[in-house]
Amino acid sequence: MSLMQFFYSRIMDQMLEKLADMKKIKAPPLVDNYSWLKFLGIAQRAKNGQPLTEPLGSTLNFKNFQDLMFIPALFPTEDGTPIDTQVVIGKKAAKPMTLPVPFMIAGMAYGASVSLGVKIALAKASSVIGTATNSGEAGFVAKERENAKLYVVQYNRAGWGNHPDQLKQADMIEIKMGQGASAGDGFKIKSEPIGDQFRKHLNIPEGRDAVMPTLFPDITNERQLKDKVDELRDITGGVPIAVKIAAGNIESDLEMLLYAGVDAVVIDGAQGETAGSPEITINNFGIPTLYALVRAVEFLDKCGARDRVSLIMVGGFRDAADMLKAMALGADAFYIGYPVAIAAIYTQLNRLPAGASPPDLYLYEGKHTELLDIDEAADCAGNFLKALRKEMDIAIRCLGKTSVHELSKEDLVSMTRDMAEITGVRPAYPVHTIE
Repeated sequence: MSLMQFFYSRIMDQMLEKLADMKKIKAPPLVDNYSWLKFLGIAQRAKNGQPLTEPLGSTLNFKNFQDLMFIPALFPTEDGTPIDTQVVIGKKAAKPMTLPVPFMIAGMAYGASVSLGVKIALAKASSVIGTATNSGEAGFVAKERENAKLYVVQYNRAGWGNHPDQLKQADMIEIKMGQGASAGDGFKIKSEPIGDQFRKHLNIPEGRDAVMPTLFPDITNERQLKDKVDELRDITGGVPIAVKIAAGNIESDLEMLLYAGVDAVVIDGAQGETAGSPEITINNFGIPTLYALVRAVEFLDKCGARDRVSLIMVGGFRDAADMLKAMALGADAFYIGYPVAIAAIYTQLNRLPAGASPPDLYLYEGKHTELLDIDEAADCAGNFLKALRKEMDIAIRCLGKTSVHELSKEDLVSMTRDMAEITGVRPAYPVHTIE
């Protein structure tokens, strides 16, 4: 059974169960043109009186990179020619982080999102090609660090996994200020599902909920943010210090981060995903990744900061083509999350018993996480990352180039007037003036 067939069959089974109890209700598509998602969202709110939460990212159809196309070179680069895909994060840092490819594995928090087995598998997968993996909001995890060649630790508002001795083992620190799907809101993990191992990691007593506050207790203004950047730089001996923000007030937010002296900026577009966030923030907050990227590049260029601040984008990147098009528009590097997680587990979905869903295999609160084979998941995720690297090589050669750093807007054309206006990329079609 294919992955799509698996998901489809699971969804259909659940919907049919719902319909069995709703025989007297009109078909939802006929009720004020409500979709199934809207209808079931209403039902869920009516059932428990709580805000609707959803896994993954937005259900809206945001404009993405598909309306941009690369222009093939008349003389492609010869097959076998070495292609430079290496990028340096924090070029001006005392200890820059050098990546062999311009993509890293995004932060998926142990416990607050995925199981420890998944974190270990993804760390192993990142080492297959030598790129970095991100700890996520749960902070430093020793077993993840052991299996990762390059490790980014999120400095989070709860202080989980953020002891100085842990931070010193990171190759980059990422101060988590905001997130695309949650708009930076806090969250709570109820005490009941917190196991002994995770509770020890959080350093909280039994019976107490785990709380991620909305704000840092010691970062409430730009001066305190600058002080924190300096403090983390001193603790780590000069590894890059990044700040992650949700795509919002791009220019004013970047101005503050430049004042703080960051080495890298991570911008999470409206397509950013989580294991579960309120529907109202997922679908109604933030700026789509494409728009945020264009605005960020223009502002950093205007400030003359492109050589000293790395721009890392996250949210909605599916494959090598998306990332290369974004690099042509000015991005330096990327985080990819959901595609890597799916790659890790897809061969093991048939191990789930009837009635179970894919999240049962990889989320911390999943009912069948013990069925996950860590090494198999690492191999599959590693293969996915290797394929992305090879696809980048193919694309760069077809453009007649030898490095990802040679990419520019001139290598692209816009398929629509909207895309040409948004990005400044010339249209693929002739523009005629109608008299």
